[in-house]
Order: sequence, then structure tokens, then C-alpha cells
Amino acid sequence: MVGLEFWVRFRRPVFADEKIKLEWLVVKVTPSAKLNGDVVELRGRIKGENGETALGAKGRVLVTDRL
Repeated sequence: MVGLEFWVRFRRPVFADEKIKLEWLVVKVTPSAKLNGDVVELRGRIKGENGETALGAKGRVLVTDRL
């Protein structure tokens, strides 16, 4: 797997002693013959102990069996 592009937005601080939950959702998978694999679009977030979103993210990765 190779990271192609990522975007991150911080919404509030995350403290060192805070328990967090990290989530990633696969939004779309597009086969790419040119890149010899699949381009996967992701949407993610970090939620704090109180359930509020502390960070939002989007990304694209290339999933391939060889580089």
C-alpha cells in the first residue's frame, strides 16, 4: 500500500492522556491498470472520549501486490 494523497482538518485538541477512537471508511475502489493496482478513497476521523470528532481526514492510497 502506498499513500497518494491525504487531507486532514483538526477540529479540537486531543490530549496526551485522552482515549481516542480512530475510524477509516472505504468510500470508493477504482481499478487502475496504469498503476497496476486499485486506488482506494478513504474518509476517516478521530473521536474523543466524549464522542466529538477531533480530526477529520480524507485520503487516497494505492493497493497493489508489488511496487
